[in-house]
Amino acid sequence: MTHAMADSTPKSPRTAGLHTLFEPASIAVIGVSRQPRGLGRRVFDALRTNGFSGPVYPITRDGREIAGGRSWPTASAVERRIDLAVIAVPRQSVLSAVDDCIAAGARAIIVITAGFAETGPEGRGLQDALVQKVRAAGVRLVGPNCMGVLNATAAHRMNASFSPKFPPPGSLALSSQSGALGIVIVDLASRRQVGMSAFASVGNKADVSGNDLLEYWEDDPNTTVIALYLESFGNPRRFAQIARRVARHKPIIAVKSGRTRAGAAAASSHTASLAASDVAVSALFHQTGVIRADTIDEMFDLAACFEMQPLPAGARVAIVTNAGGPGILAADACVGAGLTVVEFGERTRQRLASLLPSLHAVNPLDMIATAGPDQYREAIAAILAADEVDALMILYTPVDSTGSQAVVDAIGRGITHGRHQASRPKPVLGCLMGDESHPRLMAGAEQIPVYTFPENAARALGRIVRYARWRRSPERGPRVLRDIDIVAARELCQGVMKARGSAWLTDEEIARLLGAFGLAMTPSRAVHSQNEAVESATAIGFPVVAKLSSRAGMHKTEVGGVALNLGTPDEVAAAVGRMERDAARHGLPVDAIVIQPMITKGLETVVGIAHDRQFGALVGFGLGGVDVEALEDMQFRMAPLNDSDISEVIEASRAWKLMQARRGRPAADRAALEDVLARVARLAESVPEILELDLNPLIVLSAGHGCHIVDARARVGAADDARKS
Repeated sequence: MTHAMADSTPKSPRTAGLHTLFEPASIAVIGVSRQPRGLGRRVFDALRTNGFSGPVYPITRDGREIAGGRSWPTASAVERRIDLAVIAVPRQSVLSAVDDCIAAGARAIIVITAGFAETGPEGRGLQDALVQKVRAAGVRLVGPNCMGVLNATAAHRMNASFSPKFPPPGSLALSSQSGALGIVIVDLASRRQVGMSAFASVGNKADVSGNDLLEYWEDDPNTTVIALYLESFGNPRRFAQIARRVARHKPIIAVKSGRTRAGAAAASSHTASLAASDVAVSALFHQTGVIRADTIDEMFDLAACFEMQPLPAGARVAIVTNAGGPGILAADACVGAGLTVVEFGERTRQRLASLLPSLHAVNPLDMIATAGPDQYREAIAAILAADEVDALMILYTPVDSTGSQAVVDAIGRGITHGRHQASRPKPVLGCLMGDESHPRLMAGAEQIPVYTFPENAARALGRIVRYARWRRSPERGPRVLRDIDIVAARELCQGVMKARGSAWLTDEEIARLLGAFGLAMTPSRAVHSQNEAVESATAIGFPVVAKLSSRAGMHKTEVGGVALNLGTPDEVAAAVGRMERDAARHGLPVDAIVIQPMITKGLETVVGIAHDRQFGALVGFGLGGVDVEALEDMQFRMAPLNDSDISEVIEASRAWKLMQARRGRPAADRAALEDVLARVARLAESVPEILELDLNPLIVLSAGHGCHIVDARARVGAADDARKS
């Protein structure tokens, strides 16, 4: 309702031609049959019945009369130029139909027909030929294998799809990769009374992609909220760049299917095994301000509030109800969603006491079952005007159906009155219990989003509050690091790849790699015999740690390759002998035995890099040690990371609570940890040859004493970087 508009300057040449797609002056439908259920006929009928104001030309095989009017045998036979063509002919006829439409002057084409890249190599070849034709002609293509496109604004009312429903006009633009689900989405928008500006089913995304639509809707004055149903990302890095910019002005809601962690168990490092693809999606959405909805229904819960209500200034919510049970449910749901059920201030309590002397002025405000129109109106106006309240949730459970409408009308008057008194705009969410028809709740000309249950409203409001907080946060770039040597790091990795292919680095190579980015391993000595181990341990000072160093890249603890807290020369000698025997038993090459001082204080954490073949480098942080996978505490962000990302990834981990001062224990050195994370993030961004990296454990000492990188593993190789446009 109050979201700022972006300027109208085009952001990318990729949006060229999309204006014709959504606002054509004329449309030809190729493949209109006399069978009412044929796709071409359904598109033709939808355009006529939903009020498209321009000419619609049906193209039939024989050019005979159709639906009581003239038809044409080809698009090029139409006497006027065609702006948009919708093609719904058999697959083998699509390419010739495209040639005909280009000859007729079409600047945008929608191919409804399926049977292209989604069916295998032969279909892929046809789709490639299709794309080559349209791009050579400078024509934009939606599809193939799609449902079509709608423009629901009152000025255009274009239903160039086979959807039987047409949504009410509004400001929500929506893109779906699934045509079948698109029909459900359009129908749900109508039933939920969420107004739409536009809808596009992108299908195979052969030309026009979700990224293109994001940029187009960024500049569209009719669109204030954008929703996406995604099954895959063609170019997640480009999506991140666009979404981060767009979300600063217009909310983006996304439902992403495919949330399993299949395949993660095959990864060999701690960090990679915890970074399943959906983790990358969540990191991308979090960093770019995209609001993730778990279901289509929840997407509309969010869209309704974004379209109808202002953004909240904070997380403090008030609840008004006429039934104690729903009020308790609402309060619990609000707390669970990260909201604060605020305590009313003295001024608000006094006002409520004067208006409603029989009520106990606490939040949630339970006006009991006998509350009528006057009580609701007065309470809502008083609470909405309260400075300590950022958002209001209104619950109403009808106890007498004959008086329900009077209460609903009074709720609207109370909202209008409270808005006039409030010092700032505040979102209001309604919950009419027991009514699943999503009735309209009006406050003058303002429409209030209505939810079936308090949990739905609380969940939506919680995510909106987080989005508003993200949007208010200042935009930051990555931290400036001057004492790094990217060239040296890349030359090291490329040298290893040239010599050994995709390989784990040796301990000496890891030390050089980390050193190039100002990251020092805990001082250690590499030895090659029991006597050398004893001498080194004596020089370092007991107790010490002995570790197996092998380019095989295994987890040391799994092959007996770590011995802790060795306090005497005999213990060191025995541990080294045991490691050498265990390595031989497992067939592992022994590069050296590493002797380190035993660090007995500090918090064990892990910092790492995992490379997702589609999303690129992810940086992770969490509780570390040998049980890192079992702890499942790793939090991830996509590289590059700025200071806000670093702070969030620390505070989202369970490690954060253990880092704070407690019961005589000093706080951990957060500044040193942030510096390590910033350097690892820069390493991930600058050295794409690194496929996996673990700093585990990274021991964080008390404030002012830094961090110790006790152990590290890294694998290099050629990334399967699927960043196609």
